[in-house]
Amino acid sequence: MEEHGFLPWQAEAWQRLQAQRRDDRLPHALLITGAAGIGKGRFARSLAASLLCSRPQEDGTACGACQGCHWFRAGSHPDYGRLEPEEPGKAIRVDAVRTFVDGEGLTSQAGGYKLLVIEPAEAMNQAAANSLLKTLEEPVPWTLMLLVSSDPGRLPATIRSRCQRLHFDVPAPDLARDWLRRQGVDGDPDLLLALAAGAPLKARELADPEILAERSKLLDEFAAILAQREDPVALAARWSRLPLERLLEWYSGWLIDSLRLKADPAVRDLINPDQRKRLQAIGERVESDQLYRLLDEAYRVIRSLGTPLNPQLTLEDLLLTLAASIDRQRTRQ
Repeated sequence: MEEHGFLPWQAEAWQRLQAQRRDDRLPHALLITGAAGIGKGRFARSLAASLLCSRPQEDGTACGACQGCHWFRAGSHPDYGRLEPEEPGKAIRVDAVRTFVDGEGLTSQAGGYKLLVIEPAEAMNQAAANSLLKTLEEPVPWTLMLLVSSDPGRLPATIRSRCQRLHFDVPAPDLARDWLRRQGVDGDPDLLLALAAGAPLKARELADPEILAERSKLLDEFAAILAQREDPVALAARWSRLPLERLLEWYSGWLIDSLRLKADPAVRDLINPDQRKRLQAIGERVESDQLYRLLDEAYRVIRSLGTPLNPQLTLEDLLLTLAASIDRQRTRQ
């Protein structure tokens, strides 16, 4: 079941927007930004539900009982639209945007707001962004576009400049830990938040024992390639069946921690504090320039996420480079 309602670290922004609503000063477009896993999409959906509710509660949240709320929950509200890629990593195409913004698409049928959520907004291709831009340049009254993005730099400047920006930072650790406890999350909250770069919703997702077990297995295989006990091509075939974004986050995190531990074995700020000894051993085995080279390559792939990629070939390149780093080191010795 999809979650709604603003999160504790979003209360100030929620109250500010509800005040703007009461004064009829809501923007025509809102660009909601921040790290992945802090609830940006949930905030956008909650705001949409609030504006489509005929009897909102005192704090502005949707009542959940009126006709508008029933339509919204059922995904059939005539004044709510949502644009997202047909498949993860694919683009949002111009036809999807035109369906909403052309003709009568921006005219409310229920007599209130017309809402469109675009998530992730940076997935729009150039033609889709241009189509949306025309609407942003000539906004329609009582229409609100909610663009959700973890990487707003990939949006055209012309789009960004025509939206009111709402940025969410990761919450303070105490607030994040308290929220995880109230969610009934098992496991070490400090470890989960470290792995999630402080993002509570991502930390909750990573609390799944199967995900943590997969991470440990992947690190074993990462180390095995460096020890030349694994075939990079065969391993890439297995890794390609896993979520690529998460895998790349872990891979780059191992390299970052190995570099940190190589520079200071007593360093406390680690992404993988539970793997200190294993990552310190990798840092001792691989020269700093090779670790930096590997990290640069990982970042290059991360920057290409959202574009057409062949996961297996991408991972083959990455793991073959990892294996070759040891060969280069031996050649120099």
